[in-house]
Amino acid sequence: MADWQAQLRGIQARAMRIPPLAWAVGGVIAVSLAVVFALEMNGPPYVALFEGLPPEQGGKVIAELQKLAIPYQLQGAGSIILVPAPDLAEARLQLGAQQVPEDDVSSAWDKLENAPMTASDLAQNTMAAQALESTLEQSIETMNGIRAAQVYIAMPPDTPFLADQPKPTASVVITADPEDAEAQGAAIANLVAGAVPGLAAAQVSVATTSGVTVYPLDHSASISSQFATVSAVETSAAARVAALLSPLVGPANFRTDVSANLDFTQEQIHQISYGPTQLISHQTSTQSSQTGGAAGSAGFGIPGALSNEPPAATTATAPPAPAPGDASTATAASTPAAGPPAASGAPAPPPAPVNTSKSTDQTYVTDQAESDITKPDWTVDSIAVSVVLNKAALGAVTIDQVKTAVAAAFAYPKVTVNVLAAPFQTAAVAAPANANLLASAAPLTRALLEVMAAAALLFGVALPVGRRLADVSLNLATPAPLPGRAKPVILPPTDFSSVREQASENVASVARLLQSWAEDGE
Repeated sequence: MADWQAQLRGIQARAMRIPPLAWAVGGVIAVSLAVVFALEMNGPPYVALFEGLPPEQGGKVIAELQKLAIPYQLQGAGSIILVPAPDLAEARLQLGAQQVPEDDVSSAWDKLENAPMTASDLAQNTMAAQALESTLEQSIETMNGIRAAQVYIAMPPDTPFLADQPKPTASVVITADPEDAEAQGAAIANLVAGAVPGLAAAQVSVATTSGVTVYPLDHSASISSQFATVSAVETSAAARVAALLSPLVGPANFRTDVSANLDFTQEQIHQISYGPTQLISHQTSTQSSQTGGAAGSAGFGIPGALSNEPPAATTATAPPAPAPGDASTATAASTPAAGPPAASGAPAPPPAPVNTSKSTDQTYVTDQAESDITKPDWTVDSIAVSVVLNKAALGAVTIDQVKTAVAAAFAYPKVTVNVLAAPFQTAAVAAPANANLLASAAPLTRALLEVMAAAALLFGVALPVGRRLADVSLNLATPAPLPGRAKPVILPPTDFSSVREQASENVASVARLLQSWAEDGE
């Protein structure tokens, strides 16, 4: 019993020596481990069911999980949905049967299919375009190297009374590496063009999120190359002006500035040219035709009449029969009268109309040739040259002569030359930029050099010499022996060859010995 109490006192004494902060840290760790152990032992572990869902889709998933009585947890501000590991497979199957979460493509087509009957044509066309864009985005993202894609389609309305119908266009923005984007640019353009009626692949623009257009490839000069071309043209023009003015006024008596305006528009022209006379031969042919119709069927009319129909045939009334016994009358009636026939009441028929037509055909045979002309990548539209001359160096040369000479040195469409004469001021030789700095630093540098020289003399010469003089005794004269003392014994000369050999074999020991001597002497 006494041993047990003694051990307890020892443990208590050792515990009292532990700082209170260590006890607090240990207590927190123990409580955390207890909580984690209780949670692990309380239920099954949770695994991720969906990650990165938008809020509306996440809300639908949670509603379905509540209906299915499947527990869940949320992490990452609701972007991660966790379910118990044993319920993961069942939750995926049940949610898949309910089509939750909805795919963007299927959701877009379902929205179009379930559109109300009162939806306008514009709303239906917009929903159809959005569904088509989602489908194309899903198809493009399955390509090798394409991480994400956004498709925008512009489909103008069909206007029946417009002669030139606007064509649809499309733009695609992809997230991919430059090599993969360049390799897939043409395929993406053809895919989008094949899905939209009336859309050509040339009307599809494919670009990356970094702003690089991968289709259609623009072979025109870039902005940097355009600036380089303008700089090269201006430098060449300045050199030409300098070569022209140097013999006249001297190389140091003028200053020039050149500004060029270049046109980088690329243009292709389809040209049709004819022979030198533009008319090789002229052929003329004349055709005549004449047609006539029957009198009965010919048209007849009176201008201004109510009807243009021909009048009906006129019929004459027969004279009354003669009375019996009247022989003269009967004889006259039966015997035709001599002479010209009496005019009847029917008019003479009109002459048959005749239709005459005449046509002339003229044929020109020309010498025609077609050609396609492609303009160069850039042309110089105009150039402006400004020259300032030293008035003292002009001499017999006038400003107008200089202006004329400079303008004649260029064959550009528009050349502007400005020449000004002014007295030049000879610039003094500019001192180096660091001259003042060197002047101000000279005293400090001199002082530092003096201090370094003094230190070198002190530690490199004075102290070593002093140590050696302390160890060396100068015997200027042999002192007389003191009375009562024996005369010093002079040893015979000793051979040090053996000592030298030992010193050469053990250099380190000799060095330590010399160092100890030096320290003793100090």
